[in-house]
Amino acid sequence: MRFHNPAIVFGGGINGLGITRNLGSAGVDVYCVVEEVNPVVFSRHCHKHSLIANFTERKSQIKSFLKEFSKKTPFRPVIFATDDIGTLVLSDLKSEMKDDYDLVMPDRKVAEKLVIKNKFYESLNQNNVPHPKVFIPTGIHESKTLRGELEYPIFIRPSISQHFSKLFGKKGFVANSDQELLRYSTIVSKFKIDIMLQEIVPGPDTNIYGISGFFNRQSKPLAFFAYHRLKTWPPVFGNSSLMESVPLRKLPLLKETITRYLQSIGYYGIMDAEFKLDPRDNRFKLLEINARSWWQNSFPTKCGLNIILKAYLDAVGEEIEYSEVYTTGLKWINFVDYVHSSVLDRKIVEREWIRSFKLVRDFAYFDVADPLPFATEMLLAGFRFLSQNWIG
Repeated sequence: MRFHNPAIVFGGGINGLGITRNLGSAGVDVYCVVEEVNPVVFSRHCHKHSLIANFTERKSQIKSFLKEFSKKTPFRPVIFATDDIGTLVLSDLKSEMKDDYDLVMPDRKVAEKLVIKNKFYESLNQNNVPHPKVFIPTGIHESKTLRGELEYPIFIRPSISQHFSKLFGKKGFVANSDQELLRYSTIVSKFKIDIMLQEIVPGPDTNIYGISGFFNRQSKPLAFFAYHRLKTWPPVFGNSSLMESVPLRKLPLLKETITRYLQSIGYYGIMDAEFKLDPRDNRFKLLEINARSWWQNSFPTKCGLNIILKAYLDAVGEEIEYSEVYTTGLKWINFVDYVHSSVLDRKIVEREWIRSFKLVRDFAYFDVADPLPFATEMLLAGFRFLSQNWIG
């Protein structure tokens, strides 16, 4: 079956590739917009692609691209974002482009509540959602006022993580003393980045559980999928390198919390939320909500629930029924990152390590039916390694 309405995916990487495969394999023509050469453009499901350098910083160029694109098709395209800044930029264009496009994302004000972290935590407080303690300093010398508020180690995180990651290659800094807090705060202040200080919820990363899903324009959930993080890379504040699908019925409080909160702010779009069980009070604390698609968006599909396709079908006017039916006990893996984390734990090639690959059904980049993106990523990874260690 082929669908008339094309889809436009802004961004590549694992996230964009997952969206492209989820839609393309279902019969949707997918157009990919990327900032540079990216594995997604080599996917058999990428109908065509466009290169727009730094498009998240060039709103006017995105507008020009969309105006030209709408002239080429009689059907309303459906737009998906893959990162935080792209979500903010595109959501800002939502009302302006409403006659020609369906953007699967919230309005700008709602997006800001989730993407801009000082607004996020303020919103969580207003809605009584449990989360890690947060302290927002007004200057780099506020470590003295921190006493009694938070205990070390402390996570120094930016208000918008994407800008920070491009500069420092990580989500934030971990300070273990007043001296480290002052040093890191001074470094960040040079780039005029707003920061907040967040407590680190104790316990292993295996205490992290997530719920992904889709909410329609009436903020009604139409799909939910739950997972359990088994391994992380980089340590502490990295991304999942190994995760497992789990029954949603085992996480009723998380489902209720995320539904109540997102409905209270009028959320529309794809989402992914992560919670960590705090051993100090045995309560789940909300760590993050992505107001967009997430890295492992192909995983629910491999388990039998194509959340991305549901979002597309709802956007084009199809009647969609709620579903939380999928196969549990299956695994998603980012093999390279999993090896990194296993080497750090000194558990590589042990019997238990080998057993951990059992029931892996989804891989970051690799898909036997769509092999070129994986091959391209390996070549690009090799080039990055050589350029960092040998070239120059």
